[in-house]
Amino acid sequence: MKIAVVADRAVPPWSARQIILALESLGASAVYVRPSELVSVFGEGYDTVLHLATSKPIEFNGVILRDLGSTVTLENFLRRCNVFRHLELLGTPVINPVDSIVIARDKYYSLLLLNRAGLPVPKTLVTEDFMLPLKVAEQWGKTIIKPVIGSMGFGIVMTENPDVTYTIARTLAQLKQPIYLQKYVEKPGRDIRILVVGNEVIAAYYRVQSSKDEWKTNVAQGAKPIPISNLDEELYNIVFKVMKVLKLHYAGIDVAETERGYVIFEVNASPQWRGIQKATGINPAIHLAKYVLYLVKR
Repeated sequence: MKIAVVADRAVPPWSARQIILALESLGASAVYVRPSELVSVFGEGYDTVLHLATSKPIEFNGVILRDLGSTVTLENFLRRCNVFRHLELLGTPVINPVDSIVIARDKYYSLLLLNRAGLPVPKTLVTEDFMLPLKVAEQWGKTIIKPVIGSMGFGIVMTENPDVTYTIARTLAQLKQPIYLQKYVEKPGRDIRILVVGNEVIAAYYRVQSSKDEWKTNVAQGAKPIPISNLDEELYNIVFKVMKVLKLHYAGIDVAETERGYVIFEVNASPQWRGIQKATGINPAIHLAKYVLYLVKR
C-alpha cells in the first residue's frame, strides 16, 4: 500500500512527518510529494498524472492532501487543484478532496454554505466597498476583520472604533483584497476545537484565552488547551452536519459557546494538531492513517 502525503514545502512539515510515521507504523509505504512535482498529461490516448522526479505515472493507492501552497499565482493554484481533480477522476482517493479543501479554506464560502444549511455562524459581511464597513461597525459595535484565507489567528483584528475599521477596510481595498467583517461573538474566555476523522470525534479541547485582555483563542497565539472528555449531543450533531455539508473526511472545527447556543467560527480541512495532541495525549495522525488505509482498501 503506497500513500502520498502532499504539502508545499521543501522539507515535510511536522504534521506531514507525523502522518508519514503513522502510515509506516501500520505497514504502508509513505511518500512525501510537493504539488509542483505532479504533472497532468491527457489527449491522444493519454490520461495520466506523472511524478516529475521519475516521469512515470504515479502509482499511489491514495493521497493525503495537506497543503496546496499559499504564495502561488492564481494560475498555478488552479493548476494544482486540477491535477488533484485529475487524480480523483482516475480513481485515486484524495483525502480531503481538493474541492472540499478549497471550500473550507475560503471562510466566506464555507460559512455561507453552513449558514444555508441551517447551522449557526457569526453575522458576516463581505464587500469591496471600504465605506460600508464604517457604517456597519457603527451598528455592530465590536467588529472582527479577518482575511478570507488564513490560519492560526494571524491577521485578525478586533475593534470597537469605526474609524479604525474604516482605515483597515480602506487599506484592504487599496491592496485589492476583499473586506471580511464579522460581528464580535461574546464567549466565556474560550472556544472549542473539535477534531473529527470519518464518523468519529477523535479529540476535543477548550482553547482558553491567555489573559482577559487577549481575546484570541488560537493555541498558536498563546491560548491554553484544556481537554474535553465528553461533548453534548447538540455539539455532536453540529460537527457531523458540518462534515456532511462541506464533504470532508477529516477536519478541525472551531465552535464558540454563547448565550444563544453554539456558533461555528470556521472549519479547517488541513488542521494542525500540536495543541490537541499536547492537551489530550492523543495522536491524531494514527487515527487519520488508519482511516485512509480503510478507505483505500474498501
